[in-house]
Amino acid sequence: MDAISAAAVASPGVTSTFFLDPKGRQTDELKNWLRLAEQLYHEGKPILPLFINGLVKSGKSFILNEVLPAVVNTYYCSGGSSQQHASMAQPNFLRVNCLPCNRISGSGGFLMDFLVKLKESAAEQQLSAAASTPVPSDRFTLNMLAAIQDFMQRLPRDRLNFLLIDEAQSFYLLRRPVSNDCPQHGSTLDMDAVLQMRVILKELLLDSPRWVAWAITGSSMAMLWANVAVTPPNGFALIMHHRQLNLDHKVSMGVVQVAWEQLKAQAATWDPALPNELFWQSPPQIAMLAYLCQEWRYRRTASTAVELVEQTMTQKLIPEVLADLRIVLQVLGKPIDQLRTLRELLDPAAGVEAGKLAPAFEALLGSFTTKRAGRLYLDNPLFARVIHAVTTESGELVESINTVQQWNSPTMFRELIVLGERCKERGKLYQSFKDLHILLEDMASALALTPDRLVAEDWFIHVLDHRCNSQGSKANFKKNYRAQAQQDAKVGLRRFYVLLCNVLCHGNIVEQQEALEFYPPELARFHSSGRISEVVTKVCSSPMFRMYDSPMPRRSKAPATSAAASPRAQLQPHMGPRRPILLHLGKQLGRASIIQPRYMGRM
Repeated sequence: MDAISAAAVASPGVTSTFFLDPKGRQTDELKNWLRLAEQLYHEGKPILPLFINGLVKSGKSFILNEVLPAVVNTYYCSGGSSQQHASMAQPNFLRVNCLPCNRISGSGGFLMDFLVKLKESAAEQQLSAAASTPVPSDRFTLNMLAAIQDFMQRLPRDRLNFLLIDEAQSFYLLRRPVSNDCPQHGSTLDMDAVLQMRVILKELLLDSPRWVAWAITGSSMAMLWANVAVTPPNGFALIMHHRQLNLDHKVSMGVVQVAWEQLKAQAATWDPALPNELFWQSPPQIAMLAYLCQEWRYRRTASTAVELVEQTMTQKLIPEVLADLRIVLQVLGKPIDQLRTLRELLDPAAGVEAGKLAPAFEALLGSFTTKRAGRLYLDNPLFARVIHAVTTESGELVESINTVQQWNSPTMFRELIVLGERCKERGKLYQSFKDLHILLEDMASALALTPDRLVAEDWFIHVLDHRCNSQGSKANFKKNYRAQAQQDAKVGLRRFYVLLCNVLCHGNIVEQQEALEFYPPELARFHSSGRISEVVTKVCSSPMFRMYDSPMPRRSKAPATSAAASPRAQLQPHMGPRRPILLHLGKQLGRASIIQPRYMGRM
């Protein structure tokens, strides 16, 4: 789960599991899929599967296993507007994590484990007919497929049955054992089994009974999309015939701050307490921040937020991306060309021609890109930095995690990025950063340079003329800020940190190193003394972010309904116990809202 649970009894207004959707986009898209599912159910047609798409630690599993059921139950407990909606019974949710399924005994062995897990989930829901589905003993692939189809036929037909499938990339990671003479990467893909599995999974997803709705995700969505893209298109092309929920790869500081307040409240009794700087040292993703909080509680190898983030990047995120890319490139072919294209997509000074991106990467990343002059660009500094770390200058993947290029000065690096981002703020929000203004004044005094000399220094010119600032930042400085910077050193320093931030976010590792080598030692002392960390923590904790950086909460069209008050929320006698979740608007912090899944019924 990507959201952490409370260590102690939560105070009023604090929930142990929460979901932030300030703009309501993800909730609306889930509801749209539900309406389509309901319509297809009544028309007697198979329901289009839902793919929950996102990068590493973006909250995919949490959306699948917690938020989706919460939205579904709220949707049905609201009573709906159609007579067909009102006549349907409460849905079932069957959860399967495919990661433990057998991947070295061919497609038949994998499908056998998958069926067993479906049966176990059905037994937990007391769906006795489905739970008693016979399992073929021969592990023959077609017999296993028929048994899974038999399982679906045994599910209740008077309601929707949601199959929530996590780690779905495992369907395509079928391996064959190799001898000791093979490369160090171990077993390789059993391509015959993978080719067969592409057809099988397509049949399951697109030709299931009308009362079955599939929702899938995985930790390796690139691998999933790589196989979906080359699945035979006979009948319907799976790459086109599905619904897709794309999770944001980053959120604003205001939203992160709202999440941080909830996480801190949950961790109020932890020892040691969460470090105050963790929420801005973390990449700007709520799921990643929640994960880091968990790691802080249970991991004892990190004594500071910087160490925790560094260890998570080098021991979790980078190895996962490296392993994922290695297999994806094996499926896609032409690995060097694919990696070069990916690097260009993440480079703000390059970009990729529209249509050049491989279908797998287009499905994974396309919704996050922007298009300018016929080229696609992806503004994702964290992902770009990871890609640069796991590739060589020639565009090949590094051999192992031990040869990954080292991250540069992690403490100073993240401080400089966040400092630059805060210097980009405008108007009343920037004016409210009193500590930042004092810091810039003290820095200007430490440099002991006149304003016109400051903007002419080598370290300033280096970032100003850098290619990462060639798309408008350099011209913007010359047009709007140079004259003022030549009169006020504080203005010059502010613009310097904005320009430096662009280089550190979008430059390759060599360019990042060069920028840090140019960094003045007089300013570096503010990092080593802890002054910048202190100021950034105060600035990022400013309540002004809630006013200027977070959208207004969406108002529900109907008041939240409790399970006890709604007869439609009661458990059906013949169905046995289940765990429906209602969606409630929780405590509003500032101008963002928290959506709380709450369990009802027998646990």
